Amino acid sequence: MELVYRPGQAADLPAVVDLLARCRAIAMPYLPVLHTRDEDLGFFARYLENAALTLALAPQGLVGFMATTPGWIEQLYLDPDWRGRGIGATFLGRAKANQPRLQLWCFADNHAAQRFYLRHGFVEERRTAGDNEEQLPDILYGWTRPDWLRDRP
Repeated sequence: MELVYRPGQAADLPAVVDLLARCRAIAMPYLPVLHTRDEDLGFFARYLENAALTLALAPQGLVGFMATTPGWIEQLYLDPDWRGRGIGATFLGRAKANQPRLQLWCFADNHAAQRFYLRHGFVEERRTAGDNEEQLPDILYGWTRPDWLRDRP
């Protein structure tokens, strides 16, 4: 099935927030719900500037999204029914193509995401006991483009 990857727009934000809620409920039920729907809409709206929100769309609608800032993958969520189809790898490939180094945080209880990031060349850089608003243990992962390391003075 052919997917379309494109920058997010304001009209897409309700679908992004709905997918976030679905992912968290199914794949990460341990996460507390800390924000209202309106707060989540406002949070994701900030990624619309600089085209920092990328969507993966199937004919039936949104199946994944990634939000980035320079050097960071801030958010990466896939509809649980669409995992294992290369969407996450495509998102990572797009982010890696534009950055010599990337970092991201992953909850320590999100074992599937940890395996995914390790398979795609990320390495664990450090762990916290919960220095985040959810107050849950998390892991900082990093990736560096090999040619960038080699070409540095």
